[in-house]
Amino acid sequence: MNTIGKLKHKKMKAILEFNLPEDSLEYKQVTKSNDMANALWDITHNTKKQLHYISEGEEQDKGIDLVFKKIYEILEDNNINTDELC
Repeated sequence: MNTIGKLKHKKMKAILEFNLPEDSLEYKQVTKSNDMANALWDITHNTKKQLHYISEGEEQDKGIDLVFKKIYEILEDNNINTDELC
């Protein structure tokens, strides 16, 4: 238990139940969510920089920026902030 000032906070925990094999897709989505969060963070924070580093000119840089602008829009439309994930 963590204590901050006079407030005591208990660690949160949750129990997820699945009816396998019917819920196998949902089970896979939950168990792979950390891997997906890490992949999205890597895409949005590292991949763009790496692509700009190896690009061969201004036109490629414009294309990279356009693709990543769309990626950021999709994430925002789905209420995903990668800074909160990792």
